[in-house]
Amino acid sequence: MPFGFEIRDDLSTEQLAVMWSDLEQRSDASFFQSWQWIGCWIAEAGLRPVTLVGRAEGRVVLLGVLVPTDRRDVLPFAIHGLHLHTTGDIDRDIITIEYNGFLADRDYAGAATAALRYLLTGVAVGARRRDELHLKGMATTLDLPGIGGEAICTELSRKPSWRVDIEAVRAAGTGYLDSLSANTRQQIRRAMRLYEKRGPLTATRARDQGEALAFLDELKTLHQRYWTGRGEPGAFSYPFFERFQRRMIETGLDSGAVEIIRVAAGAHVIGYVYNFVYRGTALAYQTGIAYEDDAKLKPGLVSHALCIDLHLREGGRVYDFMAGAARYKASLGKPGPDMVYYLLERPTLPLRIESVLRTLKHRLFGARPVRAATPQVAEPD
Repeated sequence: MPFGFEIRDDLSTEQLAVMWSDLEQRSDASFFQSWQWIGCWIAEAGLRPVTLVGRAEGRVVLLGVLVPTDRRDVLPFAIHGLHLHTTGDIDRDIITIEYNGFLADRDYAGAATAALRYLLTGVAVGARRRDELHLKGMATTLDLPGIGGEAICTELSRKPSWRVDIEAVRAAGTGYLDSLSANTRQQIRRAMRLYEKRGPLTATRARDQGEALAFLDELKTLHQRYWTGRGEPGAFSYPFFERFQRRMIETGLDSGAVEIIRVAAGAHVIGYVYNFVYRGTALAYQTGIAYEDDAKLKPGLVSHALCIDLHLREGGRVYDFMAGAARYKASLGKPGPDMVYYLLERPTLPLRIESVLRTLKHRLFGARPVRAATPQVAEPD
């Protein structure tokens, strides 16, 4: 199937929203490829969209928002590149995209690979030839032969993820806790009994934007208390992170794309769980947990267990803990896809030299992880 591509920098956000929403209905998009996420990101980051548009048979079959960037780290001169749905700026990439990729029509296989091949021809954006492409948070394996055998592909980071197959739990005809190991199940049930002495356990969604923003404020307080107590900044120390979440609530709560759940025992708050919900998948994006000295209470495990039960009752398909190694994720879920940060480079002489130098440095001094923006979430227990 022949594809045609062009890079557009003249589309208004409103025009792009129409094109994106139309294609989204014809795609197998993840939440992070939906206009809910992309539109909020463009608006809050103040971007003027540079959009890759792919067409086949007279219709738009692929879209991707590109951010031109320059870097000067390994080599003494600037390398001009592009980021797909990220900015290359940690202060704005702190929101962390996962399940990234081009938005593509499900009926046009190969469109994404063709788009990568096109971008690696040295297209000009902002009057600069772009020699590399940053693909963060990719859950798919790249078709390197299809892209072109000369392309330099470097895997800069890889993070595991975990999820709960809610449909499998439902098909088994048992409760969610029955699907867990005996040890985890025992810990959660004991903690629930202890909490129930304070009042009935509840998992309550914010009912409107005002309540959701109030829940977010309380989540922020708990989240920051946990992380700063461990000498870490916490996600809300980045102003862009909080502004973005507030915009997400203002634009996505009423449609159900965003939910904040207050987990409590009577009037006692156990925690807040902030999820994105899309096509039957709930993505556990952020939490604020009310920890206490009693190690038997397990507020994080109880909070997630009650949220999973909520989605189980309502017909959900998947509860996704997202990427990042954490003991609680392995205890509550099963392995999901790895999230990979790929760097694709044109086979120019400077970039070939850089690739050799990078490999040599890692062999001599050990692999140094790329500084990746991660909203700190590895807390529940």
